[in-house]
Amino acid sequence: MWVSHRGGSPDEPPTPEQLREWQEWHRRMSPPENEFPAAVGNSFLLGRTDDAAVGITQIAAFSTGFQFTLAVRLRQVRPELAHGRLFMLISSHAHPGVEISLEDRLLLGLEYADGQRASTLQDIRMLGPTAMPGDEQLVLVQQGGGGGENNVEQTYWVAPLPPEGPVTFVLAWPAFGMPESRTVLDGAAIRAAADRSQRLWAPQPAVEAPEPPSRPRPSSGWFADPDGSAT
Repeated sequence: MWVSHRGGSPDEPPTPEQLREWQEWHRRMSPPENEFPAAVGNSFLLGRTDDAAVGITQIAAFSTGFQFTLAVRLRQVRPELAHGRLFMLISSHAHPGVEISLEDRLLLGLEYADGQRASTLQDIRMLGPTAMPGDEQLVLVQQGGGGGENNVEQTYWVAPLPPEGPVTFVLAWPAFGMPESRTVLDGAAIRAAADRSQRLWAPQPAVEAPEPPSRPRPSSGWFADPDGSAT
């Protein structure tokens, strides 16, 4: 696992404490890198209309949590959603300079049988290691995703594993005719799949990411002097 150096002098390597903090943060915010997951085997629609559909696919369980893909489909391309705006309606990340109303956003939430809740209303990754949730606190973390003007697939990480009982997915997307609704999955199915995940090797220690290589520059002229110190 690579850890970027943040804070302090750029010439100073991260301290062992900083490495431990980022390693623990990474452990909570993403699947174990030393495991191969087991498929839960369920896919289901959360909501649909004549013009749009939202569902869950590719549920994969690890020893510490599970991953799933949110699949969004539109019947036709909407001009107002061109240039990646459909993805912005689904993403939990803030986009500088782009205002997206709450009414337009696709809201996704999870609730465990013990009452714990998490949703896409908060981008938990923005909190950083200093505000890291405890091991038992439910987290819903947006990961990789992409798509086109009428389809998006967005992956999420959920931790920890659910207790016995229902796992409730809550969807609300009024702008597309989908009022708040609930879809229930059996938490026991996820836990059973997690028992089948395979540990590939021991967890690897965190190391500082190497400095990126310098790009070549002309030997003379304006571009040869990166910061203007030679003038």
